[in-house]
Amino acid sequence: MNRSYRIEDNNSNSFIPSYSGTNGAVATHSNLSSMTAYNILNQDRGNAFDAAAGAMLVEGLVNPQMFGMGGEGVMILKPKNQKPVVLNGNTLSPRKFNFLNLVTRGFTEVPDEGVLCAGVPAAFSSIFRMLQLYGKLDFRTISKYAKEYAKEGYPLHTGIINQNKFGLKSLKGKFIREWKNSAKLYLKNNKIPKVGSLFRNSAYANLIDYLGNYEKKITGSRNNKFNKLHDAFYKGDVANSILKYSQKNEGLLSKEDFENFNVKFEKTISEKYGDYQVHKTNFWGQGLTSLMMLKMLNKQKIKSLNSAGDIHKFTEILKLTFADREMYFTGKYNSKVKANHLLDDSYLNKRMQLIKDKAIDSIIPGNPLSKKSLLPIENEIKPWGAGTVHISIIDKDNNAISCTPSGGWIRSNEVINELGFPLGNRLMTLYLSKPGHVNFISPKQQPRTTLSPTLIINQKKREILSCGTMGGDAQDQWQAQFLMNYIFSNMPIDQALNEPRVSSEHLPAFFHPHDPNLKQLLLEERLSPFISQLNKKGHKCLKTTDWSEGFILCTRKQDKIYDAYADIRSYKSQIFQAQALAW
Repeated sequence: MNRSYRIEDNNSNSFIPSYSGTNGAVATHSNLSSMTAYNILNQDRGNAFDAAAGAMLVEGLVNPQMFGMGGEGVMILKPKNQKPVVLNGNTLSPRKFNFLNLVTRGFTEVPDEGVLCAGVPAAFSSIFRMLQLYGKLDFRTISKYAKEYAKEGYPLHTGIINQNKFGLKSLKGKFIREWKNSAKLYLKNNKIPKVGSLFRNSAYANLIDYLGNYEKKITGSRNNKFNKLHDAFYKGDVANSILKYSQKNEGLLSKEDFENFNVKFEKTISEKYGDYQVHKTNFWGQGLTSLMMLKMLNKQKIKSLNSAGDIHKFTEILKLTFADREMYFTGKYNSKVKANHLLDDSYLNKRMQLIKDKAIDSIIPGNPLSKKSLLPIENEIKPWGAGTVHISIIDKDNNAISCTPSGGWIRSNEVINELGFPLGNRLMTLYLSKPGHVNFISPKQQPRTTLSPTLIINQKKREILSCGTMGGDAQDQWQAQFLMNYIFSNMPIDQALNEPRVSSEHLPAFFHPHDPNLKQLLLEERLSPFISQLNKKGHKCLKTTDWSEGFILCTRKQDKIYDAYADIRSYKSQIFQAQALAW
């Protein structure tokens, strides 16, 4: 053939473009939030933290089926020439959130929707405190893009309308019957809008405008300005609007819950694998599971999922890790078991002795204090949350952030008219039926969460890498596979993302009230040749369509080169319009 372009076989080539540059990198779950971050960095001369705050405000508008500003903002920040730090932007349960207040209303478990499972919205607190300590710009500047999209409109993408269980098609009946405010905002004459039609959220625009105008009037230091801005939300008219809605719907939130609320900055939990130091949150989040799995995978010398034997061992390590997650991961700070107990080498060595040639058929947590295994606790596991977005940014000055906002999606609660977004439902992760469990319902408690931002440093290669994904229980299943490919197999990032993945459903599905599917293992179609061998080992394998398991975003700076990647699965799933940029 007389062609000037490639004609050779390209089956092994990446579906994921490798975007590279020398000045910065951004990856988010929306093209609009990516462009917002880019503009904040380049036009407004902000830093990575300003850009992440602006992108987060846009994500809460354009991906409302996955995140809203009534939810949470969990992040790992890496300021230039400083150690990484966690911004614990988790919610907190109300003072009246107790056993009697739910049981006397007829509940046997914390509901998974409605005002009773809503804590104090933490997303705005996360933005204000991040900007206060690490940002350069004011709130008015970083929020102008979200305000414009909310006021002038943006095109609705297919995920908002068609995503299973979380999109408007699935929620239309609920909105019309019960959540009239949501129907008023998202439906047109009780009809679902078309994909690509222009959508406006004037209440959200007005809220951002109110906060920006309030900021204009504040004098004094940057510290004082953001303290006052925080008060404007949590002690002023915004909080009053939320409290009015909560009281009208017999919720438990009170003025005291808002006045005393604040996000926290904490140390990361990290482990080193070769030259890579992987940083995660403490185990109020799910990230410790990746660290535990990677340690055991490294001990087992599993570098990728290239054989039935390696898939089997990976899955068994996953089961043991997530059984410990259920038993010990909590938002309480006074738990006896700490992260270092679960990461202890001698404990993990004992756990790996449970891995045999046959698949584990029950939930078996260990005892990291005595380094012994416990008896199975079948059917004692409860599902965790679902929708999430992610933002990864590295700027020209080596500031980096891995940000995983979540909750407050349109399936969790009715939209509050004055604000243009609903409250979250994260308190559903707490137990009502299990007194004595580490996650038993209690007042003023942060719930456990699946949110799992990742930040990695390799000093030898002069490398910073930020990544994350949505996916509830599967966030760290997918990230562990990506990191295993990248760190242990030394694959290029695009290839590490392209490799076929598995997802275990041995634990519960993403959302209440689904039960665990013991031994069930989902394999992307490219791994289907291994299904027969895995079934013989006792797994219950299901073939899923290729490019369905995981929606990872990644930015990296290695020496002087910036890279950005958006997992092709985000597009193929039609949940997100994910975008990666490097320049």
